[in-house]
Amino acid sequence: MKKSISKPARERLIQLVRLLEQVQSTETLAVITSAEIEKRTGWTNATVRRDISLLGINCASSAGYSIAALIEAIKAVLNISRSEKKCCIVGLGRLGSALLEFEGFAHSSFKIAAGFDSSVNRTEILSAPFPLYPTSRMEAVIAQEGIEYAILAVPERSAQEAAERLCKCGIKGIVNYTSVVLRVNDGTMVENISVIDALQKLSSAG
Repeated sequence: MKKSISKPARERLIQLVRLLEQVQSTETLAVITSAEIEKRTGWTNATVRRDISLLGINCASSAGYSIAALIEAIKAVLNISRSEKKCCIVGLGRLGSALLEFEGFAHSSFKIAAGFDSSVNRTEILSAPFPLYPTSRMEAVIAQEGIEYAILAVPERSAQEAAERLCKCGIKGIVNYTSVVLRVNDGTMVENISVIDALQKLSSAG
């Protein structure tokens, strides 16, 4: 029986999918053991087995877990869809512009459909494999393109206002690269990506 999955376990399972897909594409392994996953991730053997048990499926044998079956099980339980989901980048400064050529999107179901910046000059100078627009066109383009998710990389002083505009556009989720704690409506989820917070976690655990 499938059990309730905590946020830390969910995050590990999402990372595990990425690891298993990398193994599939670069190695000839068909099965993988919890000990091998421990070696590659640093999670304990017990944690790996416990997380997989939360899926409520049996994809294990004496040789280990079937990689293909484990990928399918995690995606099914966590509702990781293969259907294309459109995203946008809001803020094309140093951080936002660094994401313009990020190759990881090519190997996922997420497609960057647009980039936005308050500087018209920046949207004209920067090169990207998708259209770049001034933020004045954000509402119209998001509606026109059916964009569902946003990556927020604006200066801190502009973060809350940008988040509110994205919420009004019906954006389902925001990846927040700013250090601002955003206030959003119930229909929009926020995932905060903070280097400082990550370092704090590492230092407090050490």
